[in-house]
Amino acid sequence: MTQAQAKPKKATSRISSAERRESILAAATEVFIRCGYAGARTKDIAIEAKINEALIYRHFASKEELFDAAVIEPLESWLETYNHAGRLVATATDSETQLQLLERGAEQYLSHVDEVFPLLGIALFGSGGYGPEFYAKRIVPLISGWARRTATAMPSDAAGSKLDQHFLAIAGIGISFFVAADAHFRDKKLDVQASAKQLAQMMLPLFEHRSESAGRKPD
Repeated sequence: MTQAQAKPKKATSRISSAERRESILAAATEVFIRCGYAGARTKDIAIEAKINEALIYRHFASKEELFDAAVIEPLESWLETYNHAGRLVATATDSETQLQLLERGAEQYLSHVDEVFPLLGIALFGSGGYGPEFYAKRIVPLISGWARRTATAMPSDAAGSKLDQHFLAIAGIGISFFVAADAHFRDKKLDVQASAKQLAQMMLPLFEHRSESAGRKPD
């Protein structure tokens, strides 16, 4: 047997482009939380991800793009879920079904906000003056998307249909942000399920059909 034949082949471990991108995002999240936006370097992110720094730029054009993706993509993915669930809320014929759908959506969104809260705080209030630009570029479109989907979810005969959907979107995002903030700064694990139940109960009177609302007995 020749020497070449005797050497065992090294096992190669290849991951897909999507998996690589996710691993870079996970590493970047850790570095941004640890160092802040201004202090984080792509070199540090590469070390955290155990990859060559050049590989980061195959997936993200800049540190800014990487940061934005880490903060916003989970929230944007929820909007797509809300787009589908919103139609179900609008067409549901009874309050109990609406409540279940609202609770499910609130649980998913709170989970995402809780996940990205440290980065969201860095983006909006960290040093470097990035907050206004980040808000205008990424948060304003998020609010607009939420407002459009809230309008889709709102039955035409519901009390909430008379309100400004843009205002409702800001209120919803604001409540979620501070629910996550309260848990974070109290150093407590957010009870996502319990908080979602409270949010859904609060939102139901805005979404339920007038006939259902009129027939519901107060507790």
